[in-house]
Amino acid sequence: MSSTTWKLEVLTRWAELKVDEYCEKLGIDFAANFLEPLTNCEAIESPFKNLQFSWLKNSVIEHGVLHLHPIQTPTSEVTWEEWFIHTDGLHHHVLRNYTFDIATDSWLGEDEDHPAQVCNIQWYLTNDTDMRPTALR
Repeated sequence: MSSTTWKLEVLTRWAELKVDEYCEKLGIDFAANFLEPLTNCEAIESPFKNLQFSWLKNSVIEHGVLHLHPIQTPTSEVTWEEWFIHTDGLHHHVLRNYTFDIATDSWLGEDEDHPAQVCNIQWYLTNDTDMRPTALR
């Protein structure tokens, strides 16, 4: 797969999810944090392999949550990300199913607010001030 092909697939998915409009609601600069890093990425293969972007309604978060999560329930180390705004401000959670140095919290649960693929797995997380997807840095 060429770098152009996977980038077009990502752009198509972002358009389907209206990520640009979602970012505007949250006050995230879509061009600087999503579009430019994607355009500038030199990877031949997608850094989002085995991951998918999705948007889910949330019972306590007004604008819902943008997720970048595993397509299948993970059986190896993986990163899951979520972007949302809550009463205490803007969040970009970077979650991993293994401990990491800057983790400040953890989550293990199952509910309608999270993708099924991430439920009932122990996750460790940090709230990252850098809004770019970690794979595009």
